[in-house]
Amino acid sequence: MVTCQPSGKLLLTYKFVKGVCMPRQQKQRTRLARLIIEKQGAATDREIAEQRGWLQQTFNRWKNGGTPRPDMYASLADFLGVTHDEIEALVLEARQAVSTPVPRTGVFNTAKTYGRVSDRKDGKYAFDAFNNGRKRIPEGRYWIEIDTKVMEPALPVGTRAWVDPGVWPKPGFEVLVHAKSGAAWLGRLQSLGDGTAILTRDAGPPVNVREVEAVHAIVLSERIPAG
Repeated sequence: MVTCQPSGKLLLTYKFVKGVCMPRQQKQRTRLARLIIEKQGAATDREIAEQRGWLQQTFNRWKNGGTPRPDMYASLADFLGVTHDEIEALVLEARQAVSTPVPRTGVFNTAKTYGRVSDRKDGKYAFDAFNNGRKRIPEGRYWIEIDTKVMEPALPVGTRAWVDPGVWPKPGFEVLVHAKSGAAWLGRLQSLGDGTAILTRDAGPPVNVREVEAVHAIVLSERIPAG
């Protein structure tokens, strides 16, 4: 099963029009997001994050439809005043709420696969030269195998992610950053400037990628491994 989930736009639902994932309309917040907002009250994101020892960006993402990593369940359950079982159920419900099947045909399903993981711990990919050695960075849509845990649970191991070089990446987007060295790193874009991209990870340390040649946005991703 695949989720039609354009990065950085979690408050929108999407439909396929002639094989293309298109914005449809704003959807209602998940029950988890509503509970978090209600519990927050008049406090700011920063105040809550500092009190709980969370990143402000992480807390904001939960409010906007993102789901926590398993190691954050206990902390969030304590904040909401619910049990561990209840928080697990809320997270599962939130993930299912954004599930939309992808048809078997379309521009994304005909895309080629490029790259391979060269360092699972670092979320690092290697891209071999193609077209008789003239190119190394794909110019059209392609997909990669997620074989690293650095972006779990957003991008689980064993799934695929579709990448579109034609989409301009913005902070908060899940991306693949290609460096001059021939390597590429998976992560969530925090900032880009002076040839350096700063990436955050859901289940790994942040990384600074220098001598950036291209930043490609992940526009579609599977939620559940095939098989």
